Amino acid sequence: MNKLSKLIQELCPDGVEYAPLGEIAQYATERIKASCVDENSYVGVENLLQNKQGKTNATYVPQNGAVIAFKSGDILIGNIRPYLRKIWLADCEGGTNGDVLTIQIEDRQQLLPRYLYYVLSSEHFFIYDTQNAKGAKMPRGNKDAVLKYLVPVPPLEVQREIVRILDNFAELTAELTA
Repeated sequence: MNKLSKLIQELCPDGVEYAPLGEIAQYATERIKASCVDENSYVGVENLLQNKQGKTNATYVPQNGAVIAFKSGDILIGNIRPYLRKIWLADCEGGTNGDVLTIQIEDRQQLLPRYLYYVLSSEHFFIYDTQNAKGAKMPRGNKDAVLKYLVPVPPLEVQREIVRILDNFAELTAELTA
């Protein structure tokens, strides 16, 4: 029996609880001045890379008004054409616009950002998001439906082990690709 199986058996003998995303996280609402962001810290939907490949520097940065603030550990998801599977786990502070969903965890003592990132970057989530999208030519994810997405919430020790396994897998995949 591997370490993850042992942890689940020990800490979740009756199974893992699930919670709607909206009960454990919310959309960012704080705004910052556009002048506070630059090409490195501004993330528009066009800067999120397809197929879960992260982000690139912005070629356009708003000069006026306000943008939605994000913090390190927040999860940014492209809300236009969700089938493109654009998602990024923020490693810095910055700003974004309304075409990017910024997910902020309510209690990081209950849910690890990297764990939630892996849950939301799953094919299951993107199929769900695409099925609930509105519009034909440029479909948009349904913000209300995203908050209803059921997230498994195992104990932190189990989350840490899942993250460790998936990080190792991602590293090996990158090495093989290279």
